[in-house]
Amino acid sequence: MMNIQDAKDNVKDAIEAYLSKDETGCYRIPRARQRPIMLLGAPGLGKTAIMSQIAAELDIGYVTYTITHHTRQSAIGLPMIEKAVYGGEECTVTRYTMSEIIASVYDAIQNDGKAEGILFIDEINCVSETLAPAMLDLLQNKKFGPHLIPEGWILVAAGNPPDFNDSAREFDVATLDRVRIIEVEPDSNVWLKYAMSAGINEAVIYYLKVKPQNLLKIERTVDGTHFVTPRAWEDLSVVLNEYESNGIWAGIGLISQYVRDPEIASEFNKYRDFYRKYSEDYNSDAILAGMFEARPSTVSAEGRLAIISILIGRLNAEAGQMLAQKYARDLFWSDPGVTPEKIRTKLKSNLTPEERKGLQFALAYLADTESKDLDKVLGEGRSKYNEHLVNAMEFAKTSFGTGPETISLLTGLLSCYNIVMFAEPGDPLYSYNDELLSSGRNKRLQDMLEGM
Repeated sequence: MMNIQDAKDNVKDAIEAYLSKDETGCYRIPRARQRPIMLLGAPGLGKTAIMSQIAAELDIGYVTYTITHHTRQSAIGLPMIEKAVYGGEECTVTRYTMSEIIASVYDAIQNDGKAEGILFIDEINCVSETLAPAMLDLLQNKKFGPHLIPEGWILVAAGNPPDFNDSAREFDVATLDRVRIIEVEPDSNVWLKYAMSAGINEAVIYYLKVKPQNLLKIERTVDGTHFVTPRAWEDLSVVLNEYESNGIWAGIGLISQYVRDPEIASEFNKYRDFYRKYSEDYNSDAILAGMFEARPSTVSAEGRLAIISILIGRLNAEAGQMLAQKYARDLFWSDPGVTPEKIRTKLKSNLTPEERKGLQFALAYLADTESKDLDKVLGEGRSKYNEHLVNAMEFAKTSFGTGPETISLLTGLLSCYNIVMFAEPGDPLYSYNDELLSSGRNKRLQDMLEGM
């Protein structure tokens, strides 16, 4: 079993190996030995999300289909009658049109100009009886009907184990012996690390730090199936962020539409109110500006965690904005003639989150009528950001000493992709890393950088 990050690394390594070529331009691993990769795990773990990320990071094509949305005809093509001559006699034979899915791969090659890519088939073990033989043929022979997946396109599939989906079916040994199976399990630490750099609602992050066992829960009861998944938390987060930006405080009614476990929904609602209270009691703007008094000595452990989570969220968002500005600056350096039209076209393609945010900032920058020097903006932004980070850390040291809370703030910052990637040698993050994470742990920042 692997967490979703390890699964992503494994799939990415496999695809890079499959697409490796020798000096003659031939694939080092022949097509026949390029086993399809199958991810098996509970719904909502991020199996689909990591595939588009891998394609974007490797700069290859990407086509995805949820196979349960298809009929046998759309998957393998429609029959058509043709004439053929065999042994000197004309015969009527049945041929098949090209599968819609295979045709989509060729369309992607033509439209995106990428000869290599990933064909991702989701819910592959949940198809109907009529489509099941076609799925076995796909996994065993990399084809739909008579039409092969183009060379250079790697087949990856995903499905849910029978424990989580009543329509899931088992594959026979002959099929299983032709695929690489990666079983994925939930890991709250990995998900929280992702969440802190993906704009997940801060109350959701806070709650799942306190209650990590509730990241994924599926329970059959006499009243029906109660469940919550990482996908549900992320979807709820997007809605909560939008509501809150419009000054709307959504309650248990909205939460219950995503968190389909009454106890967890009610508990999260209470923790969210608690988190809001601490957000209001402790002015994060004042703390980051260095205008604070040491007060939290009587605050509960959960309250201290709330304060730390608030500061991490603010600094992470600020670092993310700086990274977007840096991406835009580098884009203008590499392509001084870039236009809004070119950026909009690029935004329609499969991108990493960092690329998308950077392009969106570049588009906004070009639309701004006021002339700005991005190098100057970045320099001033880095100075202000480092000042905020110092003030947050000094607030923690003044309020909590150098105990677990202050260490938790620092390690939380070091868990954020935006913060680590924006840091440069000599920045305060490096200084606090050396000061507080000693005794064999002072390599944490270096390890984080190498892992990213």
